[in-house]
Amino acid sequence: VMQGQMQQADPDLDRALAPAHRAWEALRQYALPPSPRNYELLHTFFAGANPPLSERLAACLAPGGTLTEEQASALYDACIAGTATEASVLDGAGRLAEAAGTLAERVAGSRKALAGYGDALTHWSGRLNARPTADELMTALVALIGETEQAQTRNHLLEEQLSVSAAHIAKLHKDLVETQRAAATDALTGLANRKTFDGFLRDSIARTRSDSGSTFSLLMLDIDHFKGLNDRHGHRFGDQVLRLVGRLLSAKTTDRDLAARYGGEEFAIVLGEAGIGAGVALAQEICGRLRGQRLVKRGTGDVVAQVTISAGVAQYRPGEAARDVIERADRALYEAKRTGRDRVCPTPRAAVA
Repeated sequence: VMQGQMQQADPDLDRALAPAHRAWEALRQYALPPSPRNYELLHTFFAGANPPLSERLAACLAPGGTLTEEQASALYDACIAGTATEASVLDGAGRLAEAAGTLAERVAGSRKALAGYGDALTHWSGRLNARPTADELMTALVALIGETEQAQTRNHLLEEQLSVSAAHIAKLHKDLVETQRAAATDALTGLANRKTFDGFLRDSIARTRSDSGSTFSLLMLDIDHFKGLNDRHGHRFGDQVLRLVGRLLSAKTTDRDLAARYGGEEFAIVLGEAGIGAGVALAQEICGRLRGQRLVKRGTGDVVAQVTISAGVAQYRPGEAARDVIERADRALYEAKRTGRDRVCPTPRAAVA
């Protein structure tokens, strides 16, 4: 009965520990040093908290794949490091690893104690099979009662420790995932930040190179006359405009795309598996939706301003580097600004081969 109690599954604990267990297993499997960076890299992957990392690391961890210390370091630098919250992420990963290690030690200690209880049962079973006297039976009974009470006490203590540890690990895991998400996100708009955009664009290019039938389009968008909006209505109003655009871009993209704040009042969308026509159509829809918005001052109901956006669209061309497709989309955006704003300009058809 006691062994059955010890082995009862705790779904919350299992969910909280699963990424940690798989991370440690991967460290052993690929003979990687158990450093905080390597542990965080693998824990982030198994927790599913960083899509760009998941896509790049999946190939390494697939059957027949390899993951060296150099590869792990490069993936960490590309997908996790280099943000203002890196120290917080490392600290969170270290605390999660420490908590998981403490829990493992407790479970190991309980198993050792349970094995001792099993040895005591075996010992007294052998004694009782040898036709014991009444005194020997009484001695055995007292000993077995004592061993059982101690085992029950240990079991109850372990259950309490597991419950506390499960809650602690679940909270650490939640905090770590939230910190990782914050490291990849622009705090004001909720969109991906520049670092995440750069990684996603690199991955999209790599995917097209491995699949000749794959493509994507890049949209570069810029809020028209944003400085004038800030000057007339203040920076708080400007922040509201940025958040409005962020919500619109987020609503118009799917899981295979990425909408990002590129910098200042400039935004970018990597539109997966889409040619120039689909990119232009989406950009025009975004321009039209924003054009129809009227920003109203709270309290008075007065219309403050109409906000418009200009966009340039480029379809990825085989063999291009990331900077090339960005430069072409930027040139198209400049053309949209030059020819009147509140419009979409694709790259010249001849540039899309």
